[in-house]
Amino acid sequence: MVSQLDRFLDRLVSDRRLLQAREFYAPWNTDVTADVAFAKWTHRVAVQNDLGSAREIAGLSNAELAALEAEFMRCQHRPQPELVRHSIRAGVLVGALSFVALALGTAGVFFGVAPAGGVTLQWLGVILLFAALSCAAVSFLSASSALNLDLAYGTTGLYAGQLNEQHPWLYKTMILLRHESAEEYRESVLANRGPLRGVDYVVMRELVGANESIKQMRPARAVAEQVQLPARAVRTAGSEPRLVEVSGTTGQPALKRRNTRAA
Repeated sequence: MVSQLDRFLDRLVSDRRLLQAREFYAPWNTDVTADVAFAKWTHRVAVQNDLGSAREIAGLSNAELAALEAEFMRCQHRPQPELVRHSIRAGVLVGALSFVALALGTAGVFFGVAPAGGVTLQWLGVILLFAALSCAAVSFLSASSALNLDLAYGTTGLYAGQLNEQHPWLYKTMILLRHESAEEYRESVLANRGPLRGVDYVVMRELVGANESIKQMRPARAVAEQVQLPARAVRTAGSEPRLVEVSGTTGQPALKRRNTRAA
């Protein structure tokens, strides 16, 4: 039931299906302020998979990524749309007026001061209460439909953030650097763009996963033979020439080759 409701809301209030029909093609002017750019990238992250959005963000310059990082540091929660903020304020105000009208109307009817006016105030309070509930429903539906954007906002901040001691993907990146493809990508980014960021972890993770998938395409017999190989024989060191410092005849230190045997 929940999944069907989610699919219905997605078709009703989301543009995901429209973007899928045109292969997520949504061009926009990149020469905008940092807050507008962050909102645009948040929408891109929300409708694409990790690799699709990471490939686009990884192509930004270091200055653009630094601006996105600064924007996320300034505001770490996605700002609510104007409709939601106005609906919440209007709902609170109208709700307060409805309670006042209901209280005055009930007092007028109960104490018999102005029965007709009290009934009118009660009906007015009911109408205002219904309007307040409508504003609350609009706010709830808007917030529910934008839940994926709230999550994507934090993901965009992770993508733009530098891989420093505060970033949660730092140690995951260190594990990936054991693979040659990830190390080559790291050196390329440091040489051409600047410091590594969270988006680079996503790209390196995909690179390592692709290489591992290629290895799994090998014939099973060849892999089995490799797995069943005996342990390598330990090579004995034998005589190993080393340089040691000895005293020369002229009082100056000299280097002499000496053979030592492994214990």
